[in-house]
Amino acid sequence: MADATNGRRLSTLWRLYIYALHGYLCEVMFTATWEFVVNINWKLPGNTSVWSFPMYGLSVLFIEQLYMQLKPRGVPLLLRALIYLVWTYSYEFTTGYILRHFDACPWDYTPFDGDFMGLVTLEYAPLWYIGSILSEKFLIHYTLKLRWGSSQDVVDEQQEMQENQANGDIKQKSS
Repeated sequence: MADATNGRRLSTLWRLYIYALHGYLCEVMFTATWEFVVNINWKLPGNTSVWSFPMYGLSVLFIEQLYMQLKPRGVPLLLRALIYLVWTYSYEFTTGYILRHFDACPWDYTPFDGDFMGLVTLEYAPLWYIGSILSEKFLIHYTLKLRWGSSQDVVDEQQEMQENQANGDIKQKSS
């Protein structure tokens, strides 16, 4: 049952959707910024693949679960971010490896010095590390606070359920 003062929490599916949208948008913004910095392209043509939508959603959902396990145990933020970084590299490599077998991998890091099989690059480690801290502190933190309906809606819903239950009990007793 939902807490009367907070409303109903977002379901896992809704949180997955928010995380996916966020990752998708961040990637488009990153590639637009990259295009500007590297090629001075004022059009800011950001791009990504539809594959990134479920990939970001599932990855951040997993990081959310890590967060909910590690934070209560007192694991410091910088260590949690290192764990998220290891997860991110493992996940990016694995999904890229699978997608490559279907000729569907949308990224290729072979031009980078720190690449491994073109699927991951160590040059992005600082960005992924900082990104994971920001994701925990803002995206995950506030997404977990989102609720459906106002607190009054929830109170009204609970009262209606109690009345229906009471009426059902009376009908059953009189039969």
